[in-house]
Amino acid sequence: MSQIRACRLGPAGRVYTVDMDYGVDTVRVPGARLRTQVGGAGPALLLIPGGGGDAEMYAEVMPLLADRFTVLTYDRRGNSRSPLDAADAPVDVATQADDAIAVLDQHGVDRAYLFGNSSGAIVALDVVARHHDRLLGAVVHEPPPMLGLLPDSPEQRELDGLRRTADAEGPLRGFVAFAAMTMPRPPKPFTTRTGRALTAAAMRLVLAGSAVRTRVTGRPPGGMTRLVGNAGILFRRELPAFCYEYRPDLDALAATGLRWRLATGADSVGRPYHRPAHLIGARTGVPCVEFPGGHTVYQQRPDEFARCLIGHLAP
Repeated sequence: MSQIRACRLGPAGRVYTVDMDYGVDTVRVPGARLRTQVGGAGPALLLIPGGGGDAEMYAEVMPLLADRFTVLTYDRRGNSRSPLDAADAPVDVATQADDAIAVLDQHGVDRAYLFGNSSGAIVALDVVARHHDRLLGAVVHEPPPMLGLLPDSPEQRELDGLRRTADAEGPLRGFVAFAAMTMPRPPKPFTTRTGRALTAAAMRLVLAGSAVRTRVTGRPPGGMTRLVGNAGILFRRELPAFCYEYRPDLDALAATGLRWRLATGADSVGRPYHRPAHLIGARTGVPCVEFPGGHTVYQQRPDEFARCLIGHLAP
């Protein structure tokens, strides 16, 4: 049993903490081992992290949701603490949707609510399309552009530029550009070639230092080190599989009979991950609702995010 401690800002600026005990488990799936965590009480709610992230992305909101739900999350295959069995093990969307169901199975969950963000939202789309009988409801938040939906669009060209940056300058510099894309006001060094080079060099030092500490102490890498370490699989394998090869089944999404929602943030208008959800909603007849904040609102404004998510999942 481990513990999350989230610092919150209360009335009159008073800081308080919310503690949450959660259980850690490993789920064996074809080609990988998934590190999961679960805590809380009530109907199950599975949180799927986005590209480059892991379960810790939801550390701020898990305690805020745990009095209403049994909250489950995990490191997706090939990321952080969920290693692939082999470098060429599958990471495609359908396989990862099956992983999400395997997490539910491991924890004895017949049906669950579902939230997915960014690349995790693409996984959530496939779960809704193919496994909707395992769901109580879902919110699919800001899936990135997919070539099959937005060919030759500004969003797709921005994604192409991100991919070219990673190919030409390396995955760490690509990761810096990716981080800038998700931030409301990215630091200037994140937006220039020279700045990306300097930031990536600092990241390499962090990774090297973390590797030495792990060998000496046996302690696993910290959160930011893990995220930086996910840059390779994000750009070399997930980005092509998710945004260039995957085609959401719009007919299946329209016909599920499930009460589910697409969602975008109020601060995400004009960003490449804003229009895809609205387009899917228009083509399937599924509502697209507005959340507060931007792409990672669950980290930036967790209290508002939790209230909004609960409101949209409530029957």
